[in-house]
Amino acid sequence: MKETQKRSNLSDEEYFRLSGLAYNDKTISLHKETKKPLKVNEHSYWFIDKIEKDQDTGLDAIVLVQAKKKNGKWIKTNTPENVVISFAGTDPKNQLVQDVIKADGGNVVAGLQTKTKTPYIVKKETKDFTKTITKYTGSPGQEAMLNSGDYKLITKTSQFDQSDQLVKEVKRKYADRNTVISATGHSLGGAEADYAGVINGVYSVGFNNPSIVKLHDKETQQKIKNGDFRAMNKSIINPDDMVGAGWGLEYERHNGTTIYTKDPSEARLKRNKRLKTAALSGSLIPIAADFIMQALGIDDTHAISESNFKFDQNGNIINIDGSKDVYNRDLETMTSYADMNGQTIKVDQIAAKRLAEQLTLALEELKNVKKEVEAFPREHSLTTYKLSNQFKSKLDQFEQLGPTDVDQALLEIALYIDKGTPLFYAKEEQYSFEASLHYMIQDLEEITEFIVKMAENFTEKDKELTRWLRL
Repeated sequence: MKETQKRSNLSDEEYFRLSGLAYNDKTISLHKETKKPLKVNEHSYWFIDKIEKDQDTGLDAIVLVQAKKKNGKWIKTNTPENVVISFAGTDPKNQLVQDVIKADGGNVVAGLQTKTKTPYIVKKETKDFTKTITKYTGSPGQEAMLNSGDYKLITKTSQFDQSDQLVKEVKRKYADRNTVISATGHSLGGAEADYAGVINGVYSVGFNNPSIVKLHDKETQQKIKNGDFRAMNKSIINPDDMVGAGWGLEYERHNGTTIYTKDPSEARLKRNKRLKTAALSGSLIPIAADFIMQALGIDDTHAISESNFKFDQNGNIINIDGSKDVYNRDLETMTSYADMNGQTIKVDQIAAKRLAEQLTLALEELKNVKKEVEAFPREHSLTTYKLSNQFKSKLDQFEQLGPTDVDQALLEIALYIDKGTPLFYAKEEQYSFEASLHYMIQDLEEITEFIVKMAENFTEKDKELTRWLRL
């Protein structure tokens, strides 16, 4: 797996337009047939290179090749600057089972594995495996079809795994060219772009896409927690949207950087109110009803629309209210992302103070953990002593056993023996862990002290600047 590759120079607004385009089947088919470029803005035209649909899994995507202007005309070249795979989101009208039940419900919510194979029956001469006869269930009628010699079995995985395979295919096609591959999508489509982007090391931008961290393997999940994908994978979310921000509890994280299109304070108050109401009533129906309204587009907060996503003159995402600052979910602060590349962040006194508070809380938590680790040997000895006495108190039920037999049994089942004492843990590892916590706390105390001073300096520098301006 590659975590780094070329970043796209396309704007957030271009990805927004290309994400919305994935839903427009008529426009896609027309431009694919006529081989005419699609206009995103005055300087951005695109050709439909491939349409990828699967009626069984629900995969719905298009591969777009950026056009190049030559002699006043937009043409398709073999070495485009950008190629974007755009994934369409949930289609409850035409793909209820595939999108809503299998992908949204099975993969996104339940976390079912993406690579599970499902068998389907196709005609032997069929080249387009997106058009199967039926799902294989092993019925007598299906066995008769297979025995006739005219049909065969194929297997398919989920549309998430297919999104990964599609991105791999596009990467192979342009491997020897100076072309930047990226992915985008809205809702379920954004989740697929996010998923395939991380696996293939390509830049991705999702809009109101749900978190799918749990669909990755344990190693990748740890890298996500470490922030390894913040520069390459971005999720732009309206915090009011339960699909993108979390339908019950707020998502802990998306794969990469999570940007809220406004301050989430009000949305969080509404969320807490919904949860409290559900707890008091003992029913999740009100929450589920709100979620379904948003997911199906009845409530506008989830839509891929300009009411949920606004951009500046350069195409960068801005606050829904029109101001420049958006909310960085990872830093828990309002920030001005000039180009949203994860490199330039506005740090002010409020941000520094909030960071200092978070570090202080983390420091206290680490100290509590260290106390528990230090107390563990004593707790272990006490528990072993109580266990020994418990068995010895029942020896009157056995004629052949004595206290020494209990002591010997503990020694035999113990993981380690230290000076004749049974130990059920690795003593050296415990000491090593305790020492590492000690040094970690020391480092964190120094960092916290530095951040606190930085926050104080912000205030002092502001006062100095004010005095200077008044001179």
